[in-house]
Amino acid sequence: MTAVSYVITVFNKEEYLPEVIRSLEAQIGIDTREYIFVDDGSSDNSVQVIKDCTKDLDAKTVIIQQENLGASWGTNAGVDAASHEWIKLCDGDDLLTPQSSKWLIEACETLNVDHAWGHSSYFEWQGVEDPLTREAPYPEMEVMEDGLKFFIRNNPANSTCMLFKKEFYKRAGGCDPRLVSPDQMLFLRLFAEGPGARVHGDVGLLPHAAPDRLSAQKGRSRYESILAMYFLILERPNLDAAHIDYAYQRALSRAERFHRKVYGGLFNRFLMSHIRSKIWQHKDKIKAIKDCLAAFTPDGTVDRPIDWKPGAGKSGKAGADFT
Repeated sequence: MTAVSYVITVFNKEEYLPEVIRSLEAQIGIDTREYIFVDDGSSDNSVQVIKDCTKDLDAKTVIIQQENLGASWGTNAGVDAASHEWIKLCDGDDLLTPQSSKWLIEACETLNVDHAWGHSSYFEWQGVEDPLTREAPYPEMEVMEDGLKFFIRNNPANSTCMLFKKEFYKRAGGCDPRLVSPDQMLFLRLFAEGPGARVHGDVGLLPHAAPDRLSAQKGRSRYESILAMYFLILERPNLDAAHIDYAYQRALSRAERFHRKVYGGLFNRFLMSHIRSKIWQHKDKIKAIKDCLAAFTPDGTVDRPIDWKPGAGKSGKAGADFT
């Protein structure tokens, strides 16, 4: 019997939730399921919409309400409440393809790993097409032996594309509540803990114009991607030196490219550092990675603006400093 706990983080998503829940119900090959919605302090009618849309469903439904602490806090709370071994994540404005859970579990079981992720594509919100009826050819599946390097280089997926065993998630450290988005750090932690599977087919569908997505806030999103690498290296002192070197190179490259595109001009301090790194490695790469954070902040310092912190500084539990 295949049983899955679906953890859905929600913040002001009342418009999207009926379709999200429809995609959960459309999951094929799952015998037993539960839906755990974590409302992150929504000010709209998200909670009532969840209640209305799930009241007649056979699946067990849990609604957790918390103050606005960010999706990382919410994901951890949802996983803590989960009853089943397999956990499938979903953002409150994304859809799961009907084959999503089945494919990801099959990849884990066939390839003998404890976590997997798949591809995603976009759909037009309230468009003519029903995105859940798209053709879905059976995908290739592979073990990613060095998924950590892959996700240090870039993060081409979000948490909607992930599935894992609850025990493995806990062992890896789960989401980092110091970060708003669960995506970058969770991928890094899972692959630092052990190899995972990649499914070369769409398991998630993302709306083109969802409001308040962190990915749409480029400076803040890039900042968190560098901060995630910095945190990972600090918490895993035995991390392979090659991964630290690669994180150092990627942080410099990302900082230089962003600073040039946003502020213009070919020459800036991040460019010079990036060029210098090709011939002379910084003696303190961890500090050099941290220094790259300054490329993304409005005031050019490494310090996070208060409104970039989890909960925007509204809670004593959120917005922890990293220095």
